[in-house]
Amino acid sequence: MNQPAIKQIAKQLRDIVSNTSKPESGSLSNFQMHDGVAYNWTSEAAISFNEIVGKILKQKDFSQKFSSKYVDQKLKTLFAELLSDEKVDLEEELVLLISALSSFEQNTVVFLKIEGIVLSLCFELGRVRFVPGDQHLIFYIKNEASKIIKSSRSNEEGKNFYHNFISQQAEAVSSGGCVGIVEVNAEPIRAFEVAKEEVRRAIDVLRFSSKAIYPLKEDIRIGLEGDHPRSNRHGFVFSEAGLNTKSDSVGSVRPFEIKQESLERMNDVGVFEISSALRKKQANNFEESLIRSIHWFSVALTQSENSNSFLFLVVALESLFKAERGNSIGGTVAESVAFLVSDNLTGRKRIVSLVREYYGKRSGVAHGGKKTITDADLCTLINITGTSIMVAIEKLSEFTSQKQFMGWIEDQKLT
Repeated sequence: MNQPAIKQIAKQLRDIVSNTSKPESGSLSNFQMHDGVAYNWTSEAAISFNEIVGKILKQKDFSQKFSSKYVDQKLKTLFAELLSDEKVDLEEELVLLISALSSFEQNTVVFLKIEGIVLSLCFELGRVRFVPGDQHLIFYIKNEASKIIKSSRSNEEGKNFYHNFISQQAEAVSSGGCVGIVEVNAEPIRAFEVAKEEVRRAIDVLRFSSKAIYPLKEDIRIGLEGDHPRSNRHGFVFSEAGLNTKSDSVGSVRPFEIKQESLERMNDVGVFEISSALRKKQANNFEESLIRSIHWFSVALTQSENSNSFLFLVVALESLFKAERGNSIGGTVAESVAFLVSDNLTGRKRIVSLVREYYGKRSGVAHGGKKTITDADLCTLINITGTSIMVAIEKLSEFTSQKQFMGWIEDQKLT
């Protein structure tokens, strides 16, 4: 951050000071207390302060290393100094703060429990290492935590409390199922946020691959703990003929079992090609379009209503195929899908007709409120979308942009 920008932030902070006042008795509106100071500030002052936090986070790599809360706390410590002593060299303090943030390096490891997966081996997908939640992992977490607790300044009672707490949490996070491990160069709050983002991106790819491994109608539920739980729904049905109890299930009782055969099948559908793209700091344009398409495919699989799933599957196709200016997106998607999933004229004509029909149903759902999407419609669209994504993945080594990919599809129409 250059000197003029720092001067501007210093001026904003001093302006905020002029919009603060001593706390009024009984008033908690816009009340702040931290770092040994207490004050009230106006809504305008709070907005201005948040703008400064945003400016700092816009610096190179800052948003990857720091959360808004972390920068907010650092800035409020500096603000408390200013409130206590208006003669403080604010610009110098800001230079020191920005310098400390710029030189920040801290390798942080995050462990997150994932539901819906039974794992018999370790593997990596994107920036996430998937490991079984077994006793080996629990021991590792407890042992690493014990080292840190022993070196802390807490008294023995405090150390024992933290040790017992971490032991309980390790059992809860790791016991059974699957755990995702992500290494991040970030402070703990931001590391936790980034880890969740990375695990969810990897889970998108696993949901995509689940449709290549299990029957299309199998509602395999995979997600971070609490994201997409399985449950049973019950109801009472009264009629003139009597009373019935009915129930249905949300999510399949079958977990996604990942073993060597599963990894081989995942490799066949291109999962590890996408994994390489997820590891990149900046994926190319074609990779980004595929990652977006897989994300919306994944979102579609988490929906309880057919109509919602249907809409997100269409979005997944639209993410994959970009229409030229002036061309209909529906026509572009229909023709592109046809050339990817069929190799003969009859098959392509049938697919073009089917996808155009689905676009009509999509409009009916989105704009007319009609919920007429059958299980057969949904399964067919899952198949079409999944197959289109798999064929596109096969072209990852040939193209670096979505424009090149669409150009190749156009060329196929002339052969």
